[in-house]
Amino acid sequence: MTINSKINCNNCIAKVSSDLNALMGEENWSVDIALPNKPLTFSDDISLDDVLDILDQHNMIVE
Repeated sequence: MTINSKINCNNCIAKVSSDLNALMGEENWSVDIALPNKPLTFSDDISLDDVLDILDQHNMIVE
């Protein structure tokens, strides 16, 4: 699954990494900060609501 995010830079990645790694495991998600919509990609078996909760906690959810 791929969703848009506000993960804009390496510092932003560092802020959410521990929470996303705890939810999905290391290297089971990726974000492309070079693209304008900052797509966050992860496995379809991960709860979208859980991912959105993490992004919301870090103020990186796209409204």
